Amino acid sequence: MKTRFLIKLCLLFILMTGCGGDGGGGFFIPNFSNLWTSSRATTFQFLPSATNVSKGDFIGDEDDVNKFEGTFNSYNVEFTFTEGNEAGVKYSGQFVKDSDPLTMKVKGTNNVELTITKN
Repeated sequence: MKTRFLIKLCLLFILMTGCGGDGGGGFFIPNFSNLWTSSRATTFQFLPSATNVSKGDFIGDEDDVNKFEGTFNSYNVEFTFTEGNEAGVKYSGQFVKDSDPLTMKVKGTNNVELTITKN
């Protein structure tokens, strides 16, 4: 009986601390609020379908013109432009762990690298 209790307690501890892909316990929950500035001197806006989650979908725009849609899963992020001069270009990358301000580094299928930093 005591052994069962200890096993259940251990399982509960594992579930509570998580096993996220960031190498540590728990999940990274990105904060998409505010505008973001890119390394090409443009402004990005991200509108997630849900907040305070570690995984989900978003839509957004670059300089209110170039529209995109994408997904995030903990530190991983990817988006594809659906309108504008980069329509069809997909960017993939990651949020920079412990960055302040929050930053993501992505690379496009056109080999363009972007650093996007939260304002």
